[in-house]
Amino acid sequence: MDYICKECGEEFEYSYTAQKFCTGRLLCVCRYDDRSSRIVLGAKRNRDGSKLSFMAYTLMKCITQHYDTLPDVLVPVPMYSSDKRKRGYSHTEKICAELSELTGIPVVKAVEKVRRTKEQKSLKRKDRLDNLKGSFALSDAKALSGKHILVVDDVSTTGATLEEVFRTLLPSECDAVDFAVFARTIN
Repeated sequence: MDYICKECGEEFEYSYTAQKFCTGRLLCVCRYDDRSSRIVLGAKRNRDGSKLSFMAYTLMKCITQHYDTLPDVLVPVPMYSSDKRKRGYSHTEKICAELSELTGIPVVKAVEKVRRTKEQKSLKRKDRLDNLKGSFALSDAKALSGKHILVVDDVSTTGATLEEVFRTLLPSECDAVDFAVFARTIN
């Protein structure tokens, strides 16, 4: 595994946790801290493919550790279209694509972000929830009907984004919804 340098790999603290979230569970590779933030920001802002691959690989290890039967589909948390054009790619879509190659779980882009929102990182929990209200829409409910969905994102702080995606997925009549993130802050 040469996704990150040897020194960073030796310092990296894996937690591979699972906790109850919404009606399912939230899987997490590590805590969001100085070490993991370098990986997340390198993947998100600098198009560092090795860091995206590291995130996908470690998510695969976490997922396969927590499931006897893997979920049916991966759903990336989407970006707003103009933000995706500006950045040139969606890091969550790239993580899901690599995760799909590693696990065989297909990626279904059945949720879209339909409204531009403020950056979440500077907002309190209530403001985050208000900021995201109605910002996602279900674009392909049929593809999710009866499926066990695994929603994938890079980082979860308050869980507000994942909660809003969960609410968006409810009309799809899916079988179950779980979540997987590379890093999670401790609230």
